[in-house]
Amino acid sequence: MNEIEEQAERLLQTLLSVPFESCALITREFRDLPLSPGLYAVKHREHGLLYIGKAKKLRERFRGGHKACTWSWLDDYDHRDIAIAFVPLSMVDVLKLGDELESILIHATQPPYNARYPSRDERS
Repeated sequence: MNEIEEQAERLLQTLLSVPFESCALITREFRDLPLSPGLYAVKHREHGLLYIGKAKKLRERFRGGHKACTWSWLDDYDHRDIAIAFVPLSMVDVLKLGDELESILIHATQPPYNARYPSRDERS
């Protein structure tokens, strides 16, 4: 296992261990989400992990690019049953680990709302 894979495993365990009750609920303004960089997981109270990703500014990610995904989650589930867990990272780590980290996390968890992400073998 290389350094990025080890770091991905540690970060994933941290992210998934955040209890639902400690996650930020989804609101129209996303005020409870930080403006800092990090990893995030959209969780359902009973069904678990729905989506996983990284962002340079989490609040802005949801205010902008994730609106369509957010509303599709809300079409499928009651908004009170969806929340966002967040693990802060430095901007250096977000840029350094980049897509490889996200690929490892998605491949390991296969959340239903992430687009299929090719494995490293398929990208070669």
